[in-house]
Amino acid sequence: MNKNPLVSICTTFFNAERYIHRLLESCLNQTHRNVEIVILDDASTDGSERVIREYIARDSRVKYFKNDARVGLSESLSKLFKLARGDFSMMIGADDWLKEDYIENGVRNFSEHPDAAGVVPKVVSLSEVSDGKFEYGSETDFPSRVYSAKWFMKRMYRPVLLYISGYALVRNKDLVSAGDYHTQNYYHNPSKSIPEELREFFRRGYGTDSMLFPEILTRYKYFIFDDSMSYIKISHWENQYFESNRDSVYEIFKDSYYFMLIYKFIYKSKWPGFYRGMKIFRGAEALSTVFIHFFRCRLHPSFSNVSKSRKLISDFFSDFSVFEIIMAVTYSIPMAIYRGLIFAGKKLFRREKDKTKGHSIFTQENFLSPEGRFKVN
Repeated sequence: MNKNPLVSICTTFFNAERYIHRLLESCLNQTHRNVEIVILDDASTDGSERVIREYIARDSRVKYFKNDARVGLSESLSKLFKLARGDFSMMIGADDWLKEDYIENGVRNFSEHPDAAGVVPKVVSLSEVSDGKFEYGSETDFPSRVYSAKWFMKRMYRPVLLYISGYALVRNKDLVSAGDYHTQNYYHNPSKSIPEELREFFRRGYGTDSMLFPEILTRYKYFIFDDSMSYIKISHWENQYFESNRDSVYEIFKDSYYFMLIYKFIYKSKWPGFYRGMKIFRGAEALSTVFIHFFRCRLHPSFSNVSKSRKLISDFFSDFSVFEIIMAVTYSIPMAIYRGLIFAGKKLFRREKDKTKGHSIFTQENFLSPEGRFKVN
């Protein structure tokens, strides 16, 4: 393996003038210097191009491309990965940034484990509480070690594991291949069984980042988690394409049904041995969510709305055997209790924990001042 490989850090966006400088500063100040920042602007109408060209004038490692017309996330990603020239590549949100030794530690992991599918980082979530000031939200806590592909696929449908894998450092050829697969199967030629509303989400890029790593992992036996690699994720709930609603049984099952359809593509064709486990878990999760929010709504009759939700529930469980339905119902009860206890525990202990965590996160190596502002020396 090349001891100083070129690493491509790839991003695509629409209108990122206000925050793209944070991504660029963190990437250009990586301890591993042999990087390129590949930017595909999806026809922004703000001052993003002006900001980026100021960086290009100072550092040739910034590569800028712009779509003539807006095409959306799915198509932009497929194009973006093919513009990258690195041995390794990763995807990053235009409003996020990386710890200063992120790329160095990722390359080291590939040197030590040349047959790994990729290196998955710790994800630290922050929220912007005022202009330029951030507040600690949460972080993932998987131990650093080698994990098998089977370990991941057994747990992929648990949301936290799925979304952080989208920020993995992988081989560029694998990212190109996975991007093409996703674009063809989820965007250009989705199954006719997929509801039109979900097809529209796919056209807008829903699920794209989460499904690339599982596709790559089908060709490998293992991957790496490394919690020394911090990906700083900025939460913007108002910008989500798919907004979850919990005020009725119908909305809860609609959310779960769409996720189920996405997982079907991977599990039925490539990991059939884990398909049953996925169904039981997702069924139990949907039912436990119903129990929890039914009580939060104070047992209001409108929450169930049987006439509206009956068909959707039937569609959700259509691929379940009787045994799988029984298991999902049985598992949902302790799951609801467990989730309730976890929620209560977070409410009781989170404030002090967050204060402690904030001190460890707001450091210069994460490009943060002690006051919670983005800072580069």
